[in-house]
Formats: sequence, structure tokens, C-alpha cells
Amino acid sequence: MNELKPDLSPFCMRARGFISQGRIDDALGMYDDVLQVDSTNAMAYADRGTAYAMLKKFDLALIDLERAIALGYVDASTYGTVATIYFELKRYEDSLDNFAKAIELDSNYLLAYYNRSNVFHELGEIKSAIADLKKCLVLNPDEGTRKLIIRRLDSIRVK
Repeated sequence: MNELKPDLSPFCMRARGFISQGRIDDALGMYDDVLQVDSTNAMAYADRGTAYAMLKKFDLALIDLERAIALGYVDASTYGTVATIYFELKRYEDSLDNFAKAIELDSNYLLAYYNRSNVFHELGEIKSAIADLKKCLVLNPDEGTRKLIIRRLDSIRVK
């Protein structure tokens, strides 16, 4: 018998709302419920992985995020989260690879360029770090973000 899978995206969206309210444990519980009903729900894996990353539970985060990607979840922010985790773990080449994938999916993903500049800076690749920050400015960020980028550029150029 061929049964249709239920649309569980509203539950994932509600869990995202919990995250925005700082209710990470509630969100994790909801993602667990979704995955009990549909163990192939890539969105739930991606979102739960992001929640684990926010809690600095990087092993659990990477398991879920990689599962989401293996299930065909294609989203720049998912690759950006994976890249950020690898940066935190000082796995810089893995971080750069995943930021490149994020940017390939969304060439206007300002946060990927900004965070990738941190990896380049850490590796001593100052010209690449500066180039990514300049790219951020080309993407017309809001005024607060623009000031943050300029301060970061100035601090890199001084060193």
C-alpha cells in the first residue's frame, strides 16, 4: 500500500517560532515528534541540527545536518551552519568547503561571506578575508550590519 506522507512543515515552522523565542528545548521536542512520525523529514533534521548547533552540541548538530543533506535538503543556511560548526571545531578546510557550497547556492548570502572571512583571517589569508568583507558591503546590508562589517575590515587592515 502506498501511503502519502503527512505535511509536517507547519510543526517545523512552529518549532522555529520556539527557537526565535529562546525555547530551544520545546523546539527540540517538537522536532523529535516530527521525526518519530516521518524519519525522512529533511527539514526537521536540518532545523534540529541548527538548534543543536545553537546549544554547542556540535556532534549531534553535524549528525542531523548531514542527514538532512543526504536526504536532499538543499539550503544555503544549512551549509552555512555546517561551515560555522567546522570553524568552531577548528576544521578550517571543511569550513571553507561548506561556505563555498552555501555561496554556490545563494551568491547573496551575506552571512556566509562574513563568516568565511573569519576562517580566512584565522588561516592568515588576509586578502581573502578582506575580499569577502568587501563583498558583504556590495550586498547592501542594513546600516547596523554595514557598520559591523566596516569595523571588522578596519581591524583586519590594521594588523
